[in-house]
Amino acid sequence: MIDRTAPIGACGLSLCAALFFAAPTLAQTPPQPAAAQPAASAWSFSLGAGAIVAPRYEGSDRLAVGALPLAEISWKDRIFLSSSRGLGGYIVSTDAFKLSAAVGYDGGRDEKDGKRKSGKPNLLRGLGDIDASAVLNLSAEYEYSFFTAGLTASRYIGGSDGFTMTASLGAKLPVTDRLALGLDVHSTWADSAYMGDYFGISAGQSRRSGRAKFNAEAGIKDVGATLSATYKINDSMSLMLSGGLSRLIGDAGKSPVVAEKNQPSGMLGLSYRF
Repeated sequence: MIDRTAPIGACGLSLCAALFFAAPTLAQTPPQPAAAQPAASAWSFSLGAGAIVAPRYEGSDRLAVGALPLAEISWKDRIFLSSSRGLGGYIVSTDAFKLSAAVGYDGGRDEKDGKRKSGKPNLLRGLGDIDASAVLNLSAEYEYSFFTAGLTASRYIGGSDGFTMTASLGAKLPVTDRLALGLDVHSTWADSAYMGDYFGISAGQSRRSGRAKFNAEAGIKDVGATLSATYKINDSMSLMLSGGLSRLIGDAGKSPVVAEKNQPSGMLGLSYRF
């Protein structure tokens, strides 16, 4: 769950000064009712930036480093705009269970991402690009003590026009008041549309590339784990570090477009909560 702290009022210093200079007058007047405290804001903001390292595409044997925006804006814990989750809202939100729907973005895949070092062949040559797409996500998460279980169904609108389901189990261990460690294991199932676009070679692609046709069927495409650490520098600022490894399996692992089944990734970021 996201830690949230009530905002500190800006009136504290001026109020103390007013009481100090008005003390003789206050002593001669009846006590007044205490001023009402300002209500906590319905809005929550978290902004930051970081760097991410990940394979150039699913199955690549080359890593790419890129900038990573970190943003999380929410209203009354009901509506959110997030750099990782997209734009959405909670259908159900309790301390233990959350059900949300959101619209996200997938960048697709470029044929040029298949370029490799040492004169090795581009495994994506002749396959064309996969267009970027909107992604409709329906996510459920259950939390008990330090443990979480989640399930996300994703429908791609455009691009592969595919469908995936990702199941995850996680644990978060507070080490100190400032440091927390996390572990997440996950696996993704994909339908034939997604598998065909990202891991298959159609008849047309076979003619253009000169490579054998490959039919990638629906099934579990990967399993993986991620380790993370979050260090709270102060009440507003946090430093985040994570590293993960996924392995392509099934038809994804057998695909001729896959140069490396083991897919490492990492992230380092700094965020500030208003």
